[in-house]
Amino acid sequence: MPSDSVIKNRNYAVVVILVAFAFGAGLLVGSNSPSPVTGGANFFDGAYLQKIYSNIKAEYINELPSTTDITRGMAKGLVESLGDKYSSYLSPQEAADYLEGNDSAFEGIGVQLDFNGSYTFVLSPLDGYPGQKAGLLAGDLILEVDGSDVSGIRPELVATKIRGQAGTKVKLTVYREAEAKALDFEITRERIDLENITFEKLDNGVVRIDIVKFTEGREEGKDPVKVFNDAWDKVANQVKSLSPSAIVLDLRNNPGGYVDSVKYVAEEFLSKGNIIMQEEDKQGSREQIRDYRDGKFETVPLVVLVNEGSASASEILAAAIQENGRGKVVGMPTVGKGVEQKVLPLDDDGLLFLVFKRWLTPKANQLSPESPVTPDVEVKFDPAVGTDNQLTRALESLAGN
Repeated sequence: MPSDSVIKNRNYAVVVILVAFAFGAGLLVGSNSPSPVTGGANFFDGAYLQKIYSNIKAEYINELPSTTDITRGMAKGLVESLGDKYSSYLSPQEAADYLEGNDSAFEGIGVQLDFNGSYTFVLSPLDGYPGQKAGLLAGDLILEVDGSDVSGIRPELVATKIRGQAGTKVKLTVYREAEAKALDFEITRERIDLENITFEKLDNGVVRIDIVKFTEGREEGKDPVKVFNDAWDKVANQVKSLSPSAIVLDLRNNPGGYVDSVKYVAEEFLSKGNIIMQEEDKQGSREQIRDYRDGKFETVPLVVLVNEGSASASEILAAAIQENGRGKVVGMPTVGKGVEQKVLPLDDDGLLFLVFKRWLTPKANQLSPESPVTPDVEVKFDPAVGTDNQLTRALESLAGN
């Protein structure tokens, strides 16, 4: 974390934004707006709030916001009072910006963002895009965007500040813990057009499949999970036609996505009856999620690549492969996000993100930042090598070295 002296020298306030932001495992889309809460008179202290409003109306020197804006501000405060970094409220405009940034194509710098409760930070810079080329690293805390303080602001909002027209510049000030100092980056925005699922044939018949995230761009009138699953089917069929001798499943810097989609991919590699994950609700009841379909690659040798930017749905898949003895995990320990969110659309086109379940590994391990997915073979990426040393180690693992 930045020291007090660094913070004081920067005069930080509060704001938020994102750039290809994904909430990760369990991004479930609610089909209806939530029903009104009926918690009785003790749900909140209406008289207390009314007194604050009366004082504002009587004493505040500037023009008051509209009733709608006040209501939305209260809604945001209500959700923030949960103290849960994965639960949030988005106003209609913020929701529209979020949905735009979750598409496969947008204009920005190509980084995935997350929130640690105090700062929005770079979860993972996307390979080959401006953020990575400028030198941003996973874990960088975003302090300012174009001189505006964004400390304490959630990534959904920070991303909207970072995104902008291709060819324009954005200046980021970040704090890098490893160097214990703030760094400035001026980055030229580009059109970010992601091929979300790609593959390449390597030597000896090995195929590497790279999944950027477990979501896809929106298609009018089509369930978003089906959009991803159809894209996966297309790639899986192409890979199968190559009769691969082995598969490297690359989930590095994958921030997660839809639970139903990661289940679908897991079934391609696991056997019927294998436990993919477990879900636990607020009452403590657990449900085992198993493999119920035949997969295309159930007997193909497999290695999964993960790193410090692998989160949520990608952790579900890595843990399922590892704990079912299906293949080895190679790379670095993951983020450790063990919760699922529900996305509830509101009547005014706002969105409510709520953590509603914990997910556990097949062996009932609860993931957390203190207890992430730990690779069977730990190897840190070394750019000085000139080649992808993590991929090299994964290939060696397939060969039994």
